[in-house]
Amino acid sequence: MKKSRPPHCRAIIAWTLAIGLCLALPAGATEDFTELSIEELANIEVTSVSRKPQKLSHAPSAIFVITSDDIRRSGVTNIPDALRMVPGIQVARISSSKWAITARGFNSQFANKLLVQMDGRTLYSPLFSGVFWEDQTTLLEDIDRIEVIRGPGASLWGANAVNGIINIITKTSDKTQGALATNRVGTLERSGGGARYGGEAGSKGHYRLYATYANRDESVSPEGEGSGDSWDTLQGGFRSDLTPTAETRLTFQGDVYSGRFNERTNLPSLSAPYTTLYENENDSRHMNLLSRVTRSLSTTSEFTFQAYYDRSEKEENDLSWEGDLADLDFQHRFQPLSGHEVIWGLGYRYYSDTIEFSDNFSLASPSTTDHLISTFLQDEITLTPSLQLTVGTKLEHNDYTGVEIQPNARLLWAPNAIHSTWLAVSRAVRTPNRSETQIRIRQGVIPPGTPVNPSPLPLEVLITGDEDFESEKLIALEAGYRLTPDPLFSLDLALFYNSYDDLSGYLTADPVPNIGATPPRVTLETTINNGMEGHTWGLEVASNWAPRPNWRLQASGTLFQASYDTKSGYEGSFSDDTDDAAPKVQFSLRSGLDLSPKVTLDLWLRHMDDIQEGRVDAYTELDARLAWKPQKGVELSITGQNLLHESHAEFAESLLWVAPTEVERSVHAQATLAF
Repeated sequence: MKKSRPPHCRAIIAWTLAIGLCLALPAGATEDFTELSIEELANIEVTSVSRKPQKLSHAPSAIFVITSDDIRRSGVTNIPDALRMVPGIQVARISSSKWAITARGFNSQFANKLLVQMDGRTLYSPLFSGVFWEDQTTLLEDIDRIEVIRGPGASLWGANAVNGIINIITKTSDKTQGALATNRVGTLERSGGGARYGGEAGSKGHYRLYATYANRDESVSPEGEGSGDSWDTLQGGFRSDLTPTAETRLTFQGDVYSGRFNERTNLPSLSAPYTTLYENENDSRHMNLLSRVTRSLSTTSEFTFQAYYDRSEKEENDLSWEGDLADLDFQHRFQPLSGHEVIWGLGYRYYSDTIEFSDNFSLASPSTTDHLISTFLQDEITLTPSLQLTVGTKLEHNDYTGVEIQPNARLLWAPNAIHSTWLAVSRAVRTPNRSETQIRIRQGVIPPGTPVNPSPLPLEVLITGDEDFESEKLIALEAGYRLTPDPLFSLDLALFYNSYDDLSGYLTADPVPNIGATPPRVTLETTINNGMEGHTWGLEVASNWAPRPNWRLQASGTLFQASYDTKSGYEGSFSDDTDDAAPKVQFSLRSGLDLSPKVTLDLWLRHMDDIQEGRVDAYTELDARLAWKPQKGVELSITGQNLLHESHAEFAESLLWVAPTEVERSVHAQATLAF
């Protein structure tokens, strides 16, 4: 039976009121919606590559910036969908509330080779080394830009910055003064939006307060039935930026988040019919507080000290856990000699968690405490006015593998403002997490008397961790070229070759009868190990072109190849489909057309190759957004997403008993007011 959607009276009433407010809003609204030109995009300042502001065109790394205008004109309602713009990044929706996101391969719900940060705060979970993307629901209108680095950045940012870095940077509070309100209603995005107010904090700074909410419908199964995975979220927070003196800048910010997620999964059971339908409302709660001080010691010297605390409580299927994380970070930038700019720093992180076990999931101990100590040093050397060499390394000590060294060298040649070329060689590691060393998952139970299990006893399939699991290691070679021949065109190319060692694999033992267990069973145990090695290589390209003053085209594409093998001495290891979880070909083409000074039309065509050995077919989709600005500070829009097909699959997650779902065609309308 096809699913049906209930009416959303409150959302429709809110939308009607929002339109009324738009039309009644005085013309003196203080905030408008602006765009950066292609020339301004090339000169935009980024901080993720070198931990300091520098022009994007002179960054010796494969970096892509999603601006606030990109987010607004795309019509996306969440951060994961915005990341689909980036070449080399694969974004796949697993269910209504779950995503798999990676850079340059190894995708899964808990992709563990991608470091994700927001305003200097790490978002990945130390329990799985992945990111719970459904919990990242900050107000999109507050995001200044998202800097995405493809390739390792471990020499500055540390372990897990192996294949890439996503750095979400929100606007400073002086850029969000006055009031803003936004509301949307739609088919899948049933209702959502938020509000923000910013003001002056005396004569020394500014502040803002915000709240955001969303209610999203369930996805569908391949048969077109409802999957029972609707969800809703509520988040609020604050930020204050102060300048008590001309040399000192202070930032204080925090967020409180609550989400409720419906789940429907078939959990393994040792008694007939050997699966149990599990339906529940899972709760997720988070809070964080961050403070940062930046002080200029001279025109060539500056230091930053940052501290934050993060508290999380989460349920997932029949699991639940709570965790606390505290992080301290210090960095100092100075020029000891002419032509040298040195950045060095120290860091300490404390993490503890407690997990409530279930029959299907447990760890060696219910709670743990981990410590991470780090230091880094980097020297940016100006060899000639057009040639720059950057060398550095990071040293970290973790509780699993001890000391890890992650060096890096980058060379940039920029003879003029039109051309720039860069080369890089890096070493990075992905350190083990608690799950890989302690986990015990009952992945499934195969009924007796079947072709796969002819035994009269049920076959229990287990995945277990290895206390001796080592870090995964990467040696990366990269090269890039940027071309900006005039203010109307830009081209950015990146080539990479990655060599991995000690990759995560699985070693399966022979089935063992367990007659004395209750109930009796046969156990097939698979142990996580470092039994894989491999290579990936590819090409990434991004281009901007303005054929007319009111029309811009933005294209990006990726070619990706991977080869993985079992290391000698690990008979039976395999890579859990990670070598086939990223598409070999993907591209995106966005068209932004200003039909008039008040009306804009944006189209977004994208294609993804088939993945996971054909379990997920290739697809091509189109998004369209039509917006009207009746006056300054007001925008009304309607967006259609995934318009070419009624539904399509994007990923088949094999862990934690997730049932396959498909992404549907959808439409939503939105009103945004700034005054």
